[in-house]
Amino acid sequence: MLVVFRGLVLLTTILLLPSGQHTPVVALAAIVAALLSYVPLRHWDRVASSISRHPAYLACEVALATLILAAAGARSPFFFFTLGTGVLAGVVYGRRGALPFSALLIIAYDFVATEGFPTRHPLHDAQSIVFIPLLYPAAVLAGVVARELIERGVQTETLLRERTEALAAEHERVRVARELHDSLAKTIEGLAMSASMLPRRCERDAAGAAALARQLAADASQAAREARGLMFDLRLGGADMSLAEAVRGRAQGFAQRAGIEVSCDCPVGAASGLDANARHELLRILGEALANATRHGGARHVSVSLADAGDRTVLSIVDDGDGLAEPVDVGALKAAGHFGIAGMHERARRIGGSVNMEPGPDRGTVVTVQVPKPAVQNGPEEPGAARARESGGGWITQVRELRGRRPLAGSPKVRP
Repeated sequence: MLVVFRGLVLLTTILLLPSGQHTPVVALAAIVAALLSYVPLRHWDRVASSISRHPAYLACEVALATLILAAAGARSPFFFFTLGTGVLAGVVYGRRGALPFSALLIIAYDFVATEGFPTRHPLHDAQSIVFIPLLYPAAVLAGVVARELIERGVQTETLLRERTEALAAEHERVRVARELHDSLAKTIEGLAMSASMLPRRCERDAAGAAALARQLAADASQAAREARGLMFDLRLGGADMSLAEAVRGRAQGFAQRAGIEVSCDCPVGAASGLDANARHELLRILGEALANATRHGGARHVSVSLADAGDRTVLSIVDDGDGLAEPVDVGALKAAGHFGIAGMHERARRIGGSVNMEPGPDRGTVVTVQVPKPAVQNGPEEPGAARARESGGGWITQVRELRGRRPLAGSPKVRP
C-alpha cells in the first residue's frame, strides 16, 4: 500500500510539472526519489523494524525533498511529493514522530522559499511562508490517523481470531464430553456396578460368579470398542475430509472390528455443504445404527448410502438382520433404559433433522436420516455465534477444502 501511494504521488508530481522545469537536475532528482522510496518499501518486512528504531531513513527523505524543492522551486508540483514524506512519517513513527518531522519539513520548505531556489526569487508572502507549510502537519496527522486505524484493525482481528478459537475449543470440549457421557461412561458405570457385586457372588454362588465375570469381560471389551469407535469418529470429523470419505472410513472401521461386510454408496461431493456439527452427528448416528444392526439384529451385511435430495441430505443404513419386532417407541425405550435409538433421534433433532426406522422389504431394518442443507439447517442462529462462524470458520473451512483430498485405504470387507 505504501509503495503504491508513493508511486502515485511521484507520478502525479511528474505529470503536473511545467515544461520549463524539465531539466536534467529535476529528472535526476525524480529518479533518486523513486529509488529511495521504492527500495525500502518494497522490502518493508525486512527493514521495518530498523526504520522504526532509527529515523535516518526519513531524515534522508526530508533532505531529498529539500533538494528537489531547491531544484524545482517551492511552488513546483514536487511540493506534493514532500507532503507524501509527511504522511509516511506519520505512518511509520506515529505520534512520537509527528512533531519533529512536521517541524523539519516546515523549516526545509521555508528555507527553499525564502532563499528563492532555483531562480533566486525569494517568496515572502504569507501564503508561501505560513499557510502552505501548515499542510505538512496536516499530512503527518493523516499518517498518524492511518497508523492508528491499522493498529486498531490488527488488534480487532487478533481478538476476533482468539475468541473464535476459544469458542471452537469450548464447543469441542462440550462435544467430547457429551460423547463420553453417551457411550463410554455408561458402559464403565455398568462395569463398576457388576464388579462391586462380584465378591459377594463368589462367596455365595461360584457358578453365578463365573457368569458375572464373563459378563464383566464382555462389558470391558464393549467399553474398549466404544472408546476406539469414539476416537475414530473424532478423527474422521475434521474439516479436511469430506463427509462421503468420513462415512466410508466409518464403515471400513466398523467392518474390520465387527467382522461383517459393509457396502457403501457415497459419491464424492455428496453432502458437501454440511457444517462440522452436522457431519459429526451424522457419523455418530451411523455408528449407532451399525452397532444396533449387529448387536441386536445379528446382521451379516449392511448397506450404507449418502445422497442429496433437494434441500436435504439423506443417510440410509439397510441391514439383513432380524428386523424390528414392532414400531419404535422412543419414549418407551428411554423409560426402559435403552438410550441408543433415543440418542439417534436426539442427535438428529439437534441438527434439525429426523430419523425414521422401518422393516426392510424382505428382512432386516432400514434406517433413514434426513438433515436439511445449511440454508435451513438448525433454524436461526444467535447473532454472536453467526458472526464468530462467519468471521473465523468460513475462510478456514474454505482454505481446508482447497487441500488435496486423501483417499482412504481400501478394505476387502468394504465395497465402494
